Amino acid sequence: MNTESYQYKPHVINVSYQEISPDIPEFFTHKRHVFIMTNTGRPIYVRYGSEIKSSIFLATINAIFQKFLLFFFEDKEKQNLFKISHDKSNIYILQRNQITYICTTNNLQVYIQLLYSTQDSEFIIYQMLDFLNTQLISIVTDQANVHLIQKPNYDLGFSVGGSRNLLTLAIKNGLYSPCIAFNSICTLPMTVTLRSFIHNNLKEIKVSNVIATLLLTETYVIDIWRQKNMEFKTSDIMIIQSMIQGQGQLKKGENWIPICLPGLSAMGFVYAYINFFYQNTIGIVMISDDNSLDMFTKCKEAAQTMIEKFDSNKLQQTLFSSLQNNPITPKCIENQTQIKHFIVRHTSGQLFLPMFQAFGINNKTFKFYMQQYGELYKDFMISQSLGNQETKQNYFVWDSKGFGITQYHDVVIMFCFNELIEFQQIVQNVHILHKMFRTEELNNFFILKPS
Repeated sequence: MNTESYQYKPHVINVSYQEISPDIPEFFTHKRHVFIMTNTGRPIYVRYGSEIKSSIFLATINAIFQKFLLFFFEDKEKQNLFKISHDKSNIYILQRNQITYICTTNNLQVYIQLLYSTQDSEFIIYQMLDFLNTQLISIVTDQANVHLIQKPNYDLGFSVGGSRNLLTLAIKNGLYSPCIAFNSICTLPMTVTLRSFIHNNLKEIKVSNVIATLLLTETYVIDIWRQKNMEFKTSDIMIIQSMIQGQGQLKKGENWIPICLPGLSAMGFVYAYINFFYQNTIGIVMISDDNSLDMFTKCKEAAQTMIEKFDSNKLQQTLFSSLQNNPITPKCIENQTQIKHFIVRHTSGQLFLPMFQAFGINNKTFKFYMQQYGELYKDFMISQSLGNQETKQNYFVWDSKGFGITQYHDVVIMFCFNELIEFQQIVQNVHILHKMFRTEELNNFFILKPS
């Protein structure tokens, strides 16, 4: 299978959008607008159009929002996503420190352009805006909030500079990527023996002052090594992959670049050694808090040692073959026409995505699936925070449209079945999925070995 069909692509604002502003009809032909502004209403970024032409619109939204907070909420710090509804659109507002994120949706366009009639999932919108905040902080660091406290009219848009495409990509992935929706990385399925061999090789090349080493592609994480007692958050891995997706030159040759990973430290930068090998498809990323030339040399030598060992064992071809054969159709469901689609999330924050084509032929169908999965997962998370231990281990919900969610030991399975099947058939199909993800089989799908 051609990997191009399911990999996310960088998405750059079309220059023609620069002439679009909220006072012309063309502005409302887009399904979703996204704006970033300071809490004083100063524009930082707009998805379509220019910040200057949108400034009056943003100032109006900001004034409404501040009144909204004043009259309806006593403690805005406890609130997550604010929503203002109109018969033709919804406005979602997320405030993070000194920065406000806004998403407006055109319900009429959503109805016309999707295969199925459905509104946006509030959960998906929230996850997208939250990741957009993480991406912005990765670009400007949390020093931006410090500057805005000291100087409320500080022009943060100037600091974004040439990284606008990363913000646009964060929106695109945030709306459609299961990884961002469920705060998880997408791992590459492989045999336990192969995964163990790769992990041991990453451990052997460990370098002092290297916080973490990752073997990955644009969309898959093959393996991770991290220092003991060092937490390396999922959001930081997604920031690294997003940067690679949005800056194609990072897959050419070796790179030694500063990067802010908010999960490690939102106030400053660490350094990333990035080296993509074997047809610029598989890359090794080493994160260090030492920016010296000596550290770059050590990372370079360690990476070269690993690449040579992979080459001598023909492991590069094996991994490339695994990538070409993904996404897979598990053997246990090849003849199960009642199972349309499913996504599996491990409690460690990892995803298995079978039959996954985010922007392929059935992209609109998959977008519809994501909206349904998002709402199911939101309800599941609420039940986990409120329910007892028995409820947590036996969660099973489905609806009349064929969508459902079930928990089985350490995994949560979101699925779409044929909506016409009977209850007994639903139970049988759920048991098929449970059998596939028994505890002893999980190492084939997820990175579960301790670092």
